Amino acid sequence: MGDELTFHLESRAEDLVRQGLSPAAAARQARLEFGGMEHYKEQCRDTRSVPVVAHALRDLIYAWRSLRRSPVFVVVATLSLALGIGVNATLLGALSAIFLRVPTMTDPARVVSVEPGNSNQFSFLNYRDLLDSQVLADVVGFRATVLNLRSREHVERVNGLAVTANFFDGLGVAAGLGRVFTRDEARPEGDPRLAVLSYACWQRRFGGEPGVLGQTLNLNGQSFLVLGVLPAQYRPVTGFMSPDVYVPLSPLVLPNLKRRQNGNGLAVLGRLQQGTTLEQLQRAVTALGQQLERTYPQENEGFSRPSRVFPVRGMQLRGSPELIAFPVLLLVLFGLVLLIACSNVAGLLMARATARRGEFAIRVALGAGRARLIQSTLVESFLLASLGAAVGSLLAVWLLPMISVVRLPNEPAVQLSIEPSLTLYLYGLGLALVSGLLCGVVPALRASDISVVADVQRAGGRSHTGRLWLRHAFVVGQVAATVVLLVVSSLFLRSLVRIASVHPGFDLDHGLVATFYMEATGDTAEGAAPFAARVLERVDRIPGVQSSSMASVIPLAGDSSAARFQILGRPTTKGARTYLNNVGPRYFETMAIGLLRGRDFRPSDRVGSPPVAIVNEAFQRAYFPGGDAVGQRVGYGEPFSEIVGLVKDSAYASVGEEPAPVLYYSYAQVPSLSTQARPLIVHLRTDGDPAAAIRSVTRAIVDVDHTVAFEVKTLREATTFEFAIRRLGSGLLGSLGAVGLLLAMIGLYGVVAYAVATRTPEIGIRMALGASSHRVLWSILSHGLRLVGLGVAVGTLLSLLMTHVIADLVTGVSPTDPIAFAGTAIVLAVTGLVASYFPARRATRIDPLVALRTE
Repeated sequence: MGDELTFHLESRAEDLVRQGLSPAAAARQARLEFGGMEHYKEQCRDTRSVPVVAHALRDLIYAWRSLRRSPVFVVVATLSLALGIGVNATLLGALSAIFLRVPTMTDPARVVSVEPGNSNQFSFLNYRDLLDSQVLADVVGFRATVLNLRSREHVERVNGLAVTANFFDGLGVAAGLGRVFTRDEARPEGDPRLAVLSYACWQRRFGGEPGVLGQTLNLNGQSFLVLGVLPAQYRPVTGFMSPDVYVPLSPLVLPNLKRRQNGNGLAVLGRLQQGTTLEQLQRAVTALGQQLERTYPQENEGFSRPSRVFPVRGMQLRGSPELIAFPVLLLVLFGLVLLIACSNVAGLLMARATARRGEFAIRVALGAGRARLIQSTLVESFLLASLGAAVGSLLAVWLLPMISVVRLPNEPAVQLSIEPSLTLYLYGLGLALVSGLLCGVVPALRASDISVVADVQRAGGRSHTGRLWLRHAFVVGQVAATVVLLVVSSLFLRSLVRIASVHPGFDLDHGLVATFYMEATGDTAEGAAPFAARVLERVDRIPGVQSSSMASVIPLAGDSSAARFQILGRPTTKGARTYLNNVGPRYFETMAIGLLRGRDFRPSDRVGSPPVAIVNEAFQRAYFPGGDAVGQRVGYGEPFSEIVGLVKDSAYASVGEEPAPVLYYSYAQVPSLSTQARPLIVHLRTDGDPAAAIRSVTRAIVDVDHTVAFEVKTLREATTFEFAIRRLGSGLLGSLGAVGLLLAMIGLYGVVAYAVATRTPEIGIRMALGASSHRVLWSILSHGLRLVGLGVAVGTLLSLLMTHVIADLVTGVSPTDPIAFAGTAIVLAVTGLVASYFPARRATRIDPLVALRTE
């Protein structure tokens, strides 16, 4: 009742003030009309005796009634906050799905990721030793692989996960349909041929038919019995990379299983013993590594270095600063968007509070205290933030499915499995509370700073200009935050353009690549060379094919292998990190990489002949500064290879990188680049458009062997991995910058429009005294541009601090790139000019007589 009375009293008092009564007279008249002073005091006593929750509810009702009078304000404020809250909630959903989602398992708090001191994986034999050491209650291992699924004449690549026999038992995972294999039936010694399907694969490949249980799948030429299907809600240990088929680890899927060298390694998860801490486990695993290196010094070199142990939550980050950098950058930039939105709404609330100072003065005259005014204003702010969070949550729900599937070249589609969750909604609620506080604190304090007589007397007119410095500060802050967003997005875009224009050191325009996914057998690597020789012999006869060769790695396609080498006759200290590739004869001719000295590989460079290698210029500079590499012998263990040729530098892992050392082995001599199985690559060089030869090359390969899984594409298409990743990041940051720019424009427009409204009498007087419309126009425009200029200056300083942090992410571009900074300043200057022009134009059309009459 008290809230109803207060609402009507204030409304009536405002009407009386507008009719010309003084504030005191208006208050007295309103009280008389609503039952006299004693009745009013009684209602106030009733109001003070009401519980806090009821007070808050009444404030909420009053705030809603007040906001209903300003629908445009509500819409603008809600949409501003919805953008800020929505994009942040979407980011959290994506990052959680990629990095923070806990895989399906029992008691995940006791499960940890374990890495040895010399890498992030264990070989199967080292895994067995870790399991037998019993430093963990249980240890499971897994390894991603690509399997060829055959059905009659069709071959389909599917993502597989080769897992240790105890994988499902150790993690406590049960099937949704059928069953999973047990540790006893899936031991590698028993030649297990069992399979468990993911729910997505079951639905996509088998139509969700329960009859798939008991069927056999032809995987890599072998029959595997389907035991079960995992639940739809199952979250894989591989994070956002979702396997289609789970198979037991065995020589059928990993031929070199019994090699102790950890290049054929497994990612390992362990379950802590009761009472064991992470520090104790780390010391125990390190001690085991030291023992294994002493026992197997060559295979386990570096194993004695301190091991690493991570909680299972966030294990995708693997403790790498490089992996953490981009998500942290995104969180900061998305947070800036929210701050811009909050500044926008705070500025709007400031203008609203200034326009309502007469109303607040009347409320003070009617007995309201400062705390009461602050509370009611904050309730309005939180109500707006709640509306923004509600709309922002709908925006996030709409955006999440759009980014739940990411497609990259040469890779299967990545299913992020992002879906709305209770955590996401709680995060949205938290953002609403923070936003409400950020938006409302300063306006509430300003609104409660009331001089009753002065403010009520000015309530009915427009003669006051108000103190705009706080609103100006908000706009400057918005512009500064937008500068940071635009500079960072510009740097990424400039880096993208730079990468697209850099010559990689080999011919992209005339190359074709055929990628063969050889089925795992005991001699996969050795068998690939004879098969490749048959393919090369056949494709060389195709008209338009100038040359062809084989390789293990396609440069710039996202795959790499590296090692550190020793020079025969020098101290055993190893040199710079060097990329590796196994290639066949005529590879450098096919790729148009110049041979500077020495010779190319020959067909006679095969297993049993003296080991040879070819290096690039960067290798020679790193290992033989000022000397000649040709004729020297290098290796990272026996046997050492003689360097028989020197070739020009070319890009390997990244287009914009400084030339890195690369060592090439003869494919026929060293068929395995590492203990990791890789597809066979056949390169072709054409004398015209390579795309025109794809059909002929495909037919030729089918003539050689129609059962092999392969794909043919142009070399330019095959080397777009880095470009696609950077384009994805640039698009995301560019969209973020556009949102920030829009919000900053709205904020600037609002403050200039409000300044024009409050300066109406002043403008009228100036025009009555002879000021021209052009002079008034420039006065308003310069006001907005000064705010923009100050914001750009502050934002530029902040950007200089941030861009040095992200220097490694913007390859090929200086973090202080003048084009990015100057372009941002120009964009914001134009934005400020546009946002200020329309209010300024409106000011030039003010009738001096009307303006003076309002004074």
